Amino acid sequence: MAYVSQELRKRVILQPICIRYRLNEKSMHRLLEKLKKDHLNMVKILNLLSLQLDQFFAGEESDFDLKIELLEYLEVYAECEHHPLEDRLYEAAKVRMGGEHELFERLRSQHEVLGQLTKKFRYSLEYIMHDGVMPRDELETQGREFVALQRQHLSLEEQEAFPLLDQVMTPGDWEQVAAEASQHQDPVFDAPDRIRFQLLVDYLEPK
Repeated sequence: MAYVSQELRKRVILQPICIRYRLNEKSMHRLLEKLKKDHLNMVKILNLLSLQLDQFFAGEESDFDLKIELLEYLEVYAECEHHPLEDRLYEAAKVRMGGEHELFERLRSQHEVLGQLTKKFRYSLEYIMHDGVMPRDELETQGREFVALQRQHLSLEEQEAFPLLDQVMTPGDWEQVAAEASQHQDPVFDAPDRIRFQLLVDYLEPK
């Protein structure tokens, strides 16, 4: 793995996203707290992926196994746990708002697209790691667009969707979704899976 100083690691990986609207943290439901925590963790993942891509496209040493684990984490947790929870909340909020709501429909559509892009980019990295040939600029375009779209999606949810959920959903709505939600823990940040995500867990541990 390429060496990265602790100072640079902290500055790049732990950089938070900007949130335009503040929620009432005292009254925030635990599900919304969980989603916001997930977003902060995903930003760490995207920052680390960006750092690895910068090194690779600059011709420096770069860890393909680590990059693939980053994408697998997004597939395993973001696509299978985090996004389905958000979709359930968006459906509950739409009922309170009289049915269709363009913002929530757009976010659900983005979840599907991001899932496809995650798999596509992981397949591309695995192809190259196993001696496949792909133009560097094509891979870079895939990587940069993937990270940019992920960040835009998180920002839209933080700035618009989450405050709207907080406004329109009742305590009963939150509890109903909570009762139906998966109880699986984050396999990197909450209950580290050192078999499947050994490189990623080791990299993120404080040194």
